Amino acid sequence: MSDRWQQYRQATGPLPSHNLTWPFAGRSLESVGVDGQPVRETMPTCGPDEILVRVDALGLCASDAKMIRMGHDYPLFFERDFDADPARLGHEAALTAVIVGDGWQAQYYAGQRLGIQPDVYVDGKRTIFGVNIPGAMAQYVILERGVLASDFGSCIFPVLSDVSYADIALLEPWACVDVAYRATARRPTPKQDGLLWIKGNPGDRRTYRVGCELKSRHIVLTNVPPSLARELHSRYGVVAERPRASAVDVAEEFAPDTGLDDIILIDPKEADHVAEAVDQLASRGTLNLVTNHSWDEPVAVDMNKLHYQHLALLGCTGPDIADAYGTERNRSELRPGGVIWILGAGGTMGRMHIQRALQLPNGPRAIIATNRGQERLNSIINDFSALAATSGRELVAFNPTMEPGRLQGEISRLTGGRGCDDIVVVVPNPAAVAEALPFLAADGMLVVFAGAEAGNSIKLPLDRVSLYGAQFTGTSGSTVADQLQVLEKIQDNSLSATRTVAAIGGMKAMRHGLQAVLEKAYPGKVVIFPQLIDLPLLSLPELEQVLPDVYRQLDPGPTWTAQAERVLIEKCWTL
Repeated sequence: MSDRWQQYRQATGPLPSHNLTWPFAGRSLESVGVDGQPVRETMPTCGPDEILVRVDALGLCASDAKMIRMGHDYPLFFERDFDADPARLGHEAALTAVIVGDGWQAQYYAGQRLGIQPDVYVDGKRTIFGVNIPGAMAQYVILERGVLASDFGSCIFPVLSDVSYADIALLEPWACVDVAYRATARRPTPKQDGLLWIKGNPGDRRTYRVGCELKSRHIVLTNVPPSLARELHSRYGVVAERPRASAVDVAEEFAPDTGLDDIILIDPKEADHVAEAVDQLASRGTLNLVTNHSWDEPVAVDMNKLHYQHLALLGCTGPDIADAYGTERNRSELRPGGVIWILGAGGTMGRMHIQRALQLPNGPRAIIATNRGQERLNSIINDFSALAATSGRELVAFNPTMEPGRLQGEISRLTGGRGCDDIVVVVPNPAAVAEALPFLAADGMLVVFAGAEAGNSIKLPLDRVSLYGAQFTGTSGSTVADQLQVLEKIQDNSLSATRTVAAIGGMKAMRHGLQAVLEKAYPGKVVIFPQLIDLPLLSLPELEQVLPDVYRQLDPGPTWTAQAERVLIEKCWTL
């Protein structure tokens, strides 16, 4: 290891006198920085309850672009006064501890490499690093106590393995993809100490039972069959009867601010009543549909709510209501040997879903990738055909609009007419979900990976959940544990996280990188290295001419590598 590289990795040497940052004033890309340049600020000082970290790599995210487009209207800014208090974006970061305050020296040390999980909860309130907490579009950042000791523990974590800085920066987006297929993304059992509402139908005398222990804090019954009501009264002390109450009535009386944690609907007759129940679910709530018949109409579900609130839409035919619960009944991973269709596959996140499906042990046998832009479709074929062949899986990529009839033909050929085992919608548009549903197998899984604005309904055949075990799910965000699981996959070579890197740049190229994300200029991630001040924005193929020594360290594709990163830093880092 060269002295220069060792000095960089160990974060030794004096700090610069100033800190370059990119503030965001809330008014489009023009308000990122000042006059198109980063701002030169005084180096922040580190208090005893803080850590000063160096930003080594930063992935630019579609969420960053969304915030720049929406500005004041982005809901998680909480009506921020940007004139008085500009934001600083950037949440996909690789960090190195430089100065550790006295209060944290038992846990962290200077030179330690760190990853970060941006969702910060303090006293139950959610704030986000890179949104309403100053983020990593800077060379150096102060991490305050809220980040270091949130309600769920520290939001930073050490990275001890010898992975690249780009790998660490990409843990967060890869975790968002990976968690979409993980059972922990939603709660498939009633909440402990939660509020449970069970609704039946007047005059229903059928016998039902609950073959699991309910640990709800409060149980509310509405027109529940008599035998089941007697069982619940005898087993649990806190049971309230509310005849003829609706989901809205129960929510207003018992949980006006949060919604209902758990709902069980026994033999629901109308899709509208099911839709009303979904509307009243709390975040991470569960809906259990106990029915052995289908409905004439699909159920209207807010696409935004399904995506962002991690709902669990469960079901069974009875008579044991508990049959609906648990991970065995509710599949979250792609079906082994199945067929997956990814809509909106040409963007960065869509490509990550493709790559994961191809690299997943015991994964699907075929991947259908659709996108409207032909250039991005060509990129999918060029970049993933060899991986598909190596993994023994079939990859089909095309534009359904340009090739009418091919979608139905390919799905029929690959599935024998039963429909796709899994469909992932990476397009924030209810019309895309409507397009997908006719091609979903009766027992298939639909993943709503992109969230539309609130109020956009999608019509879901939720009776399939009870009758066939179908799954309709959506996820957003990740946890420290999710990122650590992705890190394990990188370490054991089951996931090549940096395969998604399409372009790199230095600190002064930040705004150009954001513009590229806004314009969807690259078929992959833009990664910024803030310590490399003057490195221009370059696609990986452009490195061959501009930085040939770096280019020679890339893997075929070209694909970013840890060795390429090391050569880049040694050549471009100015002490």
